[in-house]
Amino acid sequence: MAARCGGVLVGQICIVLTLLVLCTQAQQCQFPSGFLGDWYSKENGEDTDTVIDGTAFQINSREYGGPCIASRRYNETTTHEQNNKLKVLIRNSRGGNNCYMCLELYLRTPNILQQRSASSCRSSPIAPSLEDVCNAIRPQAGLVTMFRKSAINVNCRTTFEGVFQFTYEYDVGGGGICNSPSSIITACQLPGSVYYDNQAFDMVYAVCPGLSMSKDDTIRYQCLGSWLDDNGNIFAAVMNTGEDRPYRRFRCMLTRKEQQRGNNEVRWTMSESAECSTLKSPYEGPIRLLLTPVVGSTQLREITPSCNLPRNFSGTWFTTGEYDSTVTINYTHIYFKTKIDQFTTRETYFTCQQTQQSSYMMTSVTRGRCEVDYVCFDFLPRHHNIIRYRLGKPFRLSRQEKEQPVEDYLVTKFRQACARPSYVLNEQNYNWKYNTFILYDPSPIECPIQGRYTFKQFGAEKYVTRIRGITERPRVQVDCRDYESEIAICHSRDSKVIEVDAERCRTLDQNARPVGEYDVPDNLLTCVGYWLEDNRSYMVTYDEEDRISRFRCWVYERLTWRDIIMSRAVRAACGVAQTPRSFRASEGASLSIQMFLDEREHDDCPQKFDFGANPWLKENVIYVLGGSITFHGSYILVLCLAFLSLLFAC
Repeated sequence: MAARCGGVLVGQICIVLTLLVLCTQAQQCQFPSGFLGDWYSKENGEDTDTVIDGTAFQINSREYGGPCIASRRYNETTTHEQNNKLKVLIRNSRGGNNCYMCLELYLRTPNILQQRSASSCRSSPIAPSLEDVCNAIRPQAGLVTMFRKSAINVNCRTTFEGVFQFTYEYDVGGGGICNSPSSIITACQLPGSVYYDNQAFDMVYAVCPGLSMSKDDTIRYQCLGSWLDDNGNIFAAVMNTGEDRPYRRFRCMLTRKEQQRGNNEVRWTMSESAECSTLKSPYEGPIRLLLTPVVGSTQLREITPSCNLPRNFSGTWFTTGEYDSTVTINYTHIYFKTKIDQFTTRETYFTCQQTQQSSYMMTSVTRGRCEVDYVCFDFLPRHHNIIRYRLGKPFRLSRQEKEQPVEDYLVTKFRQACARPSYVLNEQNYNWKYNTFILYDPSPIECPIQGRYTFKQFGAEKYVTRIRGITERPRVQVDCRDYESEIAICHSRDSKVIEVDAERCRTLDQNARPVGEYDVPDNLLTCVGYWLEDNRSYMVTYDEEDRISRFRCWVYERLTWRDIIMSRAVRAACGVAQTPRSFRASEGASLSIQMFLDEREHDDCPQKFDFGANPWLKENVIYVLGGSITFHGSYILVLCLAFLSLLFAC
């Protein structure tokens, strides 16, 4: 068609051929199914209706637009319609048969279509190519947002999910920020539900005294989907189900992910009409919102406590069950605060509902979430600074159970949540361990291992020599001829602290006393608990200077009367496969230490070993240093009574 046509006859033939080509192209050009429908937009302040059928694009009842001539679809390898991009060349019926318009269309969601366009009119009857017209579209040109009039149901999870208290402020004439605890967004979706609640959310506006623009209103918005633009802004479109005017019925919202705010707060901006171009950032828009996750009023009615936890559970605890979590326990509640990242936390409340023996069934509610779960804790009695527990799988009330009296469904849920299968995913898997709560800050206890030992280290994270703090006076130059690695837990110092010295002077003077009088331990590990589980002895220590984890779990074992071996975990929880000889990360360990008894004449550091069979036993024992006899408190009581009886007999 690019060659010139000479003569009248040839010219007529060329025109006929051109028309045939145009007709063939029109028949081949089809809009994808996701683009078809009746759309509304606000363009240049005017209400605009657009109809896209299989082969044509018509605006305002065929006053603008025309049939499709050529098209090119991008992202054909993806099946997600949100990423669809389409360029279409249409013959503009408003400007005559030789006027053409290129449309650059973006299908953001099943209900949102954005477009920008460029037009071109020519004297030649030959149709221009798609690229010739589309190249006139400026990259910086704004996008027009089109809303599907007959909305397709979309799950709200990508827009809102949960319960939020919000503040709102109008950009013009608002008079200030309205912050009322009664302003609530409720967007509760049930997974797999076919009900309308999954496609809409309620927004309750509360009045603030002194603010003229504040209002007392409840609006139900239907979700139309959300998308991400090239600048990292997250847009969402909603539809006011109680509004008939199109320009007020559709609205846009904008937020961003990287909002570095505490308390899980999220900023949004909302348009007052069907125009997304009025939103620039989470701080710039006609309506500014600040959302804070809260516990919903319907959840509060289901989490009223009806039983008590053991009194010695109260306090602030560190848990090995979740990473970077703080746990607060009182008589009726357990409060988990888990750090997700630097600016985001997850807050979960467990409320005691029913108890039997060591099983405690609780309701679980996460701040900002809609679900109320029933879970079961299996607690062992507290010993030292340790509470050991197992946590079962969550269960929820069905619609039929919610209609039953509270006493009936609580009994049903207790049998379901506290049954043995609820604690494990596979009943044949016996390789499990208790999780632990560790009191924070812990009270030091007597270490289960005592004595003075030399040791050898195996692993990647070994103890090294360091000078702790600043020396009070210059060190004396000592001629040390022999160094050793030493672990000491002595009554003469503090039997509640493990002193680790990676390089200690072993040289003695003529009186068999160490010449290195200025030697100080490199690490001080405070013992906070120990126990026996699955025929393995476990110990937890606390070191506030540990750069990895302040709490560390150890597996220890006595090899002979004089030798002990123990393995240090990577963090506060010991690995399931960890043994006293483990030092690899694949086993959950970072270091293994083999200790050899090395008590000398003037050390006054006798050996002691407790493998933790009964950590609840509070033994009243007097250890006499330098002696071989141990006096129990019961023996002393008998001697005192005998002495008193003799006294009174005289």
